[in-house]
Amino acid sequence: MTTRVLVCVCATAVALAALSLALPYELVYDAWAWLVWGRELTTFALDTSLGPSFKPLPVLVAAPLSLAGDLAPELWLVIVRASWLLAPVLAGALAYRLTAGHGRPLRAVAAGFAALSLILLHDDVTPWTRQGAAGMSDPPLVALVLGSVIAALHGRPRLALGLATAAALVRPEAWPLLAAYGLWCWRAVPAARPWLAAIAAAVPALWFGPDLLGSGSTGASGRALGREGADTGIDAILGVLWRAALMPLVVAWPLAAFAAARRGGTDRTLRILGAGALAWIAIVVAMAAAGFPGLPRFMAPAIAVLGVLGGVGLARLLAPRRRFAARAGIALVCVALLAQIALRAGRLHGDMTSSARIARSHERVRHLAGEIGAAALLRCGRLATSDVLVRTELAWELDVALSRVVSFGEPSSRSGAFVVGPRATPLVISFMRGHGTLLGTREEWSIYSIGCPRVAGSFASVLRRPLGMIATLPPVGQP
Repeated sequence: MTTRVLVCVCATAVALAALSLALPYELVYDAWAWLVWGRELTTFALDTSLGPSFKPLPVLVAAPLSLAGDLAPELWLVIVRASWLLAPVLAGALAYRLTAGHGRPLRAVAAGFAALSLILLHDDVTPWTRQGAAGMSDPPLVALVLGSVIAALHGRPRLALGLATAAALVRPEAWPLLAAYGLWCWRAVPAARPWLAAIAAAVPALWFGPDLLGSGSTGASGRALGREGADTGIDAILGVLWRAALMPLVVAWPLAAFAAARRGGTDRTLRILGAGALAWIAIVVAMAAAGFPGLPRFMAPAIAVLGVLGGVGLARLLAPRRRFAARAGIALVCVALLAQIALRAGRLHGDMTSSARIARSHERVRHLAGEIGAAALLRCGRLATSDVLVRTELAWELDVALSRVVSFGEPSSRSGAFVVGPRATPLVISFMRGHGTLLGTREEWSIYSIGCPRVAGSFASVLRRPLGMIATLPPVGQP
């Protein structure tokens, strides 16, 4: 892929991402938090004491975006969706590059398989389409990893290091692989050694420095690993391996093995890429064994590389000198593709419909809070909500720190405003209607004030009894 073509592809992806803003989807929990932290970073008032995982790159990108005010969420969505669109193109370009010894039709087949394997990536926790539509950090991560591999293959180690470093600022699974590539560059590219020293210092500093300054601990950085509530032991390991097996197109695994089976110059590159993908999955497995959740999206970069290798294997299988194998391969691939496309396309409509419904609901409560205003909602302390997943966007809408908005699972005796939504129990709804003063309502959302006195300090006795009846919600997490 030439520079001119790459620029055109990127421009097209950005344009399509901008047009997609007309669709009814908005940011997820973590992305709103990164925007809040980015805004705080610009005013040197970072507070990471509460919230999701702190990831350096999303927060650093969110900082200048936050200066755009109400446009910041849309700008973030453009970046993520453009990355989501660009990732399959990069996967196809990498497969096309790795099949240089074949004819154009076979190279096109390899590229198409690699792109399709990523587009149809199966994630039973957070669908790949939702990750792009709702502004998660995983699509940019996949694009960065693929871009780094392409840059390395084109003999541009500094660009490859830069992209790999950016990936390491999104997910900790990239750290060991960045270190391995950095050691190779240290020996093979002496001119890059100053860059390598800077990277070695910058990555841990950016991961843990802002968190230490913002909360006095590394709690938010540690939440990037998400250990709380995760399974451990053999069940967790088997769960990760099973999900990894199902994520790509089913034929990608044998085709990737076939691609790396031969010996030679290009095949050495394929084996290195395959080893890197397996190492990434192994890291997720090891973390799962230690009690961290092995979510499918954590393995998305490895599965994208696996799809590329599968495309290379398919091109080799269809080579003219393997006519019989080609017929068998075509039959196998067609059956597997048609079956998986049907299954995954069947889920696609439901996934997108559910995402749109959630987005419209969250948009309603955000606008309702904006209409009432921060002064009324926070007059007696922190704002409480029955739905933990809207905490971060309420903080963004009200222009306050994440610690000013809590869920009923973390009640504040100083909070006199309550956001009651779809996740509220019947007991909570009944109590609020009987004892609260309605500040505003919009469809399934209502906001109440209960006994908010002129002096906030006397409010503890008013809330102590009702808060004891409110059911504790599950821990904070992504939908």
